[in-house]
Amino acid sequence: MLMTKKSPLNDQAKLKILCDELCDNIEDLLEHFELDYKDHGKMISMACPIHEGDNESALNLYVEGDTYRGNWKCRTHNCEEVFQPSIIGFVRGLLSNKKYNWCKSGDQACTFKETLQFCEEFTNTKLQSIRINRTQQSKHKFNIAMRSMQKTQETDKPVVTRKTVRSSLSIPSKYYIDRGYSKQIMDKYDVGLCSNPKREMNNRVVVPIYDMNYETMVGCTGRSIYEKCSKCGGFHNPSKECPSAENLWKYSKWKHNSGFKTQEYLYNFWFAKEHIKKSMYVILVESPGNVWKLEENGIYNSVAIFGTNLSNQQKLLLDSSGAMCIFTIMDNDEAGQKAAKNIDKSCNRTYNVYNIEISANDIADMSPDQIDTQIKKNIQEHL
Repeated sequence: MLMTKKSPLNDQAKLKILCDELCDNIEDLLEHFELDYKDHGKMISMACPIHEGDNESALNLYVEGDTYRGNWKCRTHNCEEVFQPSIIGFVRGLLSNKKYNWCKSGDQACTFKETLQFCEEFTNTKLQSIRINRTQQSKHKFNIAMRSMQKTQETDKPVVTRKTVRSSLSIPSKYYIDRGYSKQIMDKYDVGLCSNPKREMNNRVVVPIYDMNYETMVGCTGRSIYEKCSKCGGFHNPSKECPSAENLWKYSKWKHNSGFKTQEYLYNFWFAKEHIKKSMYVILVESPGNVWKLEENGIYNSVAIFGTNLSNQQKLLLDSSGAMCIFTIMDNDEAGQKAAKNIDKSCNRTYNVYNIEISANDIADMSPDQIDTQIKKNIQEHL
């Protein structure tokens, strides 16, 4: 089959940029349709506004990630199967409900052309004017990061000082001390238990995330003090009944505070930035626990990306750090190694990127001798 001059691959790349624009303006988009929702950072949940459901956590919209950004799923009526599971399909469903009172398969729906017209007008982005080349893509990613950081700076949320954080937690965390971390490291990073039933982090060990000046808390993440329930899979008090299916998400192992966007920050950047600037290299790990373990063993250049995806905003922070080399030390599993390859792919044009494979499941399980021989020695060999 002959390819026409107008490449369908090129069209898909343009649609990807349009989808990114919609995701970058997701708060404005949801406000336009007057939707009530809960922001969980990488995911937004709500009652499905397309078939007008009443389950407040039935629709999940994933606003971050390189591959599935903008994907959504209606877990009660599978509305995404009718309109396609992309952010454009989500908009088409919203428009169909608003214009034709769509509520089930077979009802009249907006056309793809009508939906594209709305998306172009809403984002002020014309598909025909988008040119796909490396320069354009780099500029697009840079603009995404800059807009996101500017939104963060302009936030009107109340300021939470480090003093306030420490006064509200039981520091140091006994939970992590029992797992081999020192009292000193828990105290340095202000890690402690929240036992206030009025707080969303109640019965969780709270890990605060600070701004670059180490003055105010920009967000926090909390680890449940309970272990996984063999019946429901949630992390809840074993002496109580299992939560309902729609409330199970509240009992996850880890939970970020409402509205905290992990993709806009690097954990420990406030401490590590000076060490990165002097040494000109940075170590990327998955979680705060990995940072603590390296810190306890005299390695001060590490930052955590809160999982396995390095976002455009996080990369922009790295670009400002003065680093010339990146060492990735991901967890020793399939997801971790895939993450290391993706980071190498996105960063190897501007950094020397080295992946360090470890014998343990993750850094937190390593002994001081293993850290010396598998991590410190490896870094010295590449510098």
